[in-house]
Amino acid sequence: MSEGVIGPGMAAIVATLRHDGSRGLADVAARLCAQVLGMSGIAVSVLAAGGVGELVWRTEGISVGLDDLQFTLGEGPSQDARASGELVLEPDLAAVPLQRWPVFIPAALELGVRAVFAVPLQIGAIRIGVLLAHRDGPGPLTGGTLTDLLVFAQAATDALLGSAIGVSEPQWLTGQPPGYRAEVHQATGMISAQLGVGQAEALMRMRAYAFSHRRAAAEVAADVVARRLRFGEDPN
Repeated sequence: MSEGVIGPGMAAIVATLRHDGSRGLADVAARLCAQVLGMSGIAVSVLAAGGVGELVWRTEGISVGLDDLQFTLGEGPSQDARASGELVLEPDLAAVPLQRWPVFIPAALELGVRAVFAVPLQIGAIRIGVLLAHRDGPGPLTGGTLTDLLVFAQAATDALLGSAIGVSEPQWLTGQPPGYRAEVHQATGMISAQLGVGQAEALMRMRAYAFSHRRAAAEVAADVVARRLRFGEDPN
C-alpha cells in the first residue's frame, strides 16, 4: 500500500512511531489517533499468556469497557479478528445479525457503540494482537480512512515488535507496569484450585459469573484475589 495516499495527520503519527520503535506506542496519544481516524475511541491489545488479549494502549472511557466486555463474553470483533487474522469491519452494529454476537451486540449498543472496526496486528503468520476502533455513530469507512487505519495497524505492529529500529526486546515488553488484567490470570489459577478444574474452564466460570452479575471480569478477579469471593459449585 502506498504511503502517498494516507492523510497528513496519519503520516505524522506513523513518522513518530518509526522514530523509536522500542517504545511501542508510548509516543503517540490514543486520543489524537482516534481524532485523525474520525473515531470515538481506539485500543490495541496484545496476546498475553494463554492467548488472552492484554490492553496496552487505548483511549479512556468506552474503549476500556468495550475491551473488557469482549473479554468477559468471549465474543466480539476483536475476538474474531484475533482468531481469524482477517479484518472485521461492521459500520452498523444494529444491522448485524444477532446470531453473530448474540450477547455482545446488545451490550455494546447499550454502551453507545454503533460501529466497530478490528484489524489484526500481524507479520505473515505471526499474530501479536488486535487494533480496535469504534464510533458512536453508524457509517462505513471511507477509502481514505480505511487506508489510514491499515497503515497505522502496520506501523503499530512494527513498533510493538521493535522492528522499526531492529531491536530484539522492545522496551514496552520489559518496562511497562503489569496490565490492568493481571489479576485475572491470578484469579483464574485460584478458581482452578478451588474447583479442581483446568485453567480454561476456570476462566470460563469466571466470565460466566461476571456476565450474570453484570460486572467486569477484572472486578470479579479482584474479589477472588482479595478472597472476598470464593468459587464453589454455584457462587453467589
